[in-house]
Amino acid sequence: MDQRIRDKIKSELNRAEEYLKAAEILHMQGLFTPSVISSYCSAFHASVAAFLTSGRNRQREPFVSFAANLAKFSSKLDPFIEKQKEAGKVLSVNASLDYAENEALLRLYQTRDFFLEVKDFLRRIVKN
Repeated sequence: MDQRIRDKIKSELNRAEEYLKAAEILHMQGLFTPSVISSYCSAFHASVAAFLTSGRNRQREPFVSFAANLAKFSSKLDPFIEKQKEAGKVLSVNASLDYAENEALLRLYQTRDFFLEVKDFLRRIVKN
């Protein structure tokens, strides 16, 4: 894997971590809807970082492992992404987007788990 790709992966992972930290701070401050949006951005950037590695390494096992973990997380993330799409439509019509504390906390936990899975995956795949 060339250095340019490694730099892009590092940049995307750093963005994911920034958005995750922002989501945690926003949630602690009672700003639940912005926390969910930051969680979503974190998951997006973590995904980009992971998939920048595709086709760059001949070792199949780490990808199979990551795909299995992604599928497990995806079952939780899919409703989250669907809600974000619907929220975008609602927001464009009447700006009445709102998330409850428990829903925001669930999204935060899901995103943190996903971020850690991606970080572990990248630690194993990028060092080779």
